Amino acid sequence: MRYRRVVSFVALAVLAGLTSVPASAAEQPAKDRQLLYPEGASYPRVIRLEHNGAANGRVLASVGTVDGSARGIVMESTDGGATFEHVGTVTDPEGANGRGMCCGTLFELPTRVGDMPPGTLLWGATVGYKAPEAQRHTTQRLWISRDLGRTWTFRSDIHTSPNQYNAWEPDFSVSADGHLVAHFSDESDKPAHDQKLVRVRSVDGVTWTDQTETVKHPDFYVRPGMAGVRKLPDGRYFLVYEVCNLDEPMCSVYFRTSADGWDYGDPLDLGTSVRTADGKWVRHTPTITVSPRGTIVLVAEMLVNADGSKAEGNGKTLLVNENAGAGPWREIPAPVEVPAPDNHGCMNFSPSLLASRDGRSVLEVATDVVDGVCHAFYATGPIPPA
Repeated sequence: MRYRRVVSFVALAVLAGLTSVPASAAEQPAKDRQLLYPEGASYPRVIRLEHNGAANGRVLASVGTVDGSARGIVMESTDGGATFEHVGTVTDPEGANGRGMCCGTLFELPTRVGDMPPGTLLWGATVGYKAPEAQRHTTQRLWISRDLGRTWTFRSDIHTSPNQYNAWEPDFSVSADGHLVAHFSDESDKPAHDQKLVRVRSVDGVTWTDQTETVKHPDFYVRPGMAGVRKLPDGRYFLVYEVCNLDEPMCSVYFRTSADGWDYGDPLDLGTSVRTADGKWVRHTPTITVSPRGTIVLVAEMLVNADGSKAEGNGKTLLVNENAGAGPWREIPAPVEVPAPDNHGCMNFSPSLLASRDGRSVLEVATDVVDGVCHAFYATGPIPPA
């Protein structure tokens, strides 16, 4: 049987707006997790400041609103992620008035890029995906903050789709040669590919060049997407992503590495799949954090057994690897439990992680449905040694 496309990738999350779901989808909140932001929220991201002098160590989290207001909400914690306060808002007019904004990401520049010094904060998001098809040219947009997320200034359009087909979910890194690199998922290469991963780069965050394919598949219906990049202590760049419709209408998780943060090898090489010693694997919306010790911690929407059935720890498990992704991954309890996620547009969709400075614990921010609305929750838990 040929599956046309998997629905989970973005359709449920953004086309429905995440404003409400059937009451039957709501679950009782799991214990110990705390509400990050009182309003509806999606695509949580969390970072620790490392290039801002006296502010280093502060934890910043961001979410996107789900009420159509096209806002990115920036929260700050000065106590290591125990409590958060709303400190800034990105409001993008190109996503307002029903045009749609989603898929936000948060990044701190580790080095100077153009006139942006180390410590400049970046917010990237997808806008315009709800515009009428005849006028639709979805854009990845970049905003910057020079005051720890309090105020934000529009910087540039990273990429605008050349046709009515969408692109999604920008993610940033700085390559070894000092370029700002933006990865995103691109649906505009039809009829060759339903979706592929691409990247562009910039010397100043204003002009973007060298659009390059990162991951693609010769089968039109196979959809690589949702890139996330983190730098390993040895200097390599670790890229994690999902590949949908490869074996079934679900999205399994793969990774690859780059020595310089730009060259990720042959785009037709799908990379290495993430598996535990007993064959468990994860589906949909992967993100990672890397501890100072080099431990990679991965979270995804679902955990399944080797045969694809839901694992007992589905929605309650993180995967850990101490060998730069090589070999089997091991399971640890997730700080934020999301009961029974199952290819849903909110429940554990694109969660985010931040390892502690000593590498012994991890902060998680994940979304779940409460009273028919998608909300973001956070909690911190240990990373037990192997």
